[in-house]
Amino acid sequence: MAASASRQSAAGGARLSIGQVLQLLRDEFPDLAHSKLHYLESEGLIQPSRTPSGYRKYSREDVERLQFVLRAQRDRFWPLKVIKEHLLEHGVDSEVTSIASRPGPSATLQPVRLDRRGLLREAAVEDDFLTELEQFGMLQADALFYGAAELEIVRAARALADVGLHPRHLVMVRTSAEREAHMIRSVARPRSRSGDAAARGEAEDLARDLAESMNSLHAALLRTTLRQP
Repeated sequence: MAASASRQSAAGGARLSIGQVLQLLRDEFPDLAHSKLHYLESEGLIQPSRTPSGYRKYSREDVERLQFVLRAQRDRFWPLKVIKEHLLEHGVDSEVTSIASRPGPSATLQPVRLDRRGLLREAAVEDDFLTELEQFGMLQADALFYGAAELEIVRAARALADVGLHPRHLVMVRTSAEREAHMIRSVARPRSRSGDAAARGEAEDLARDLAESMNSLHAALLRTTLRQP
C-alpha cells in the first residue's frame, strides 16, 4: 500500500523523500541504498532539491533519471562517465540499450524475481538439478526468491551438464569466482571506511567496474588458452 502511494505521489508531481524513493524502486533494485543515491548525487548524475532544513526531495524527473542511471549500470555495465555523457546528449528519452560502449557478458540480463517453481520453469530444469547446484555451492540453499544472476547460473550450468560437465565438476569455477570476489573487495572496501555515504556508494560502483573488468579478462584469457595446441 505504501509503495502504491509513493507511485501515485511521484506520478502526481509531489516530491519524494529519499526513503520514499528507495521504497518506490525497491522491487526493481532491491540492493539500492542511501549511500548509492548520495554517491550519484556527488557525481552529478542526480540533483534533488533541498528543503530549508536540508532534506533531499526528489521530483518525478529525478526518479526517472535515477532509474535510467541504475538500469544503464545494471543492464549494460556502463561506467558513470559514459552515462553522464549519454544523458547530456540524449537525456532519459532513449533506451539504455541504444548504445553499448562497454557491453559485458551479462549485458542482456533483464530484472526478474522468481520463486523456486518459477526458476525451474524459466531455466527448464528439474528440482533435483537445483538441489545439486545448492549442494556444490552454486546457489544459496533455501532461498525464497531468485534474480537474474541465479537464472543465468542455472541456465549456464544446464548447458554444461548437457555435454557432461555436471555441477560437481564446476567447483573450481565457483572457487575461482570466490577468490576474484575477495580480491575485488580488498580493493573496494577500504574506500568505504570513511563513514561517508557517498564514499560507500563509490566503493559499490568500483566493485561493479572491477568485476566487469575481471569478467573481460577471464573471457579473453580463456579464448587465448583455447587457441593453444
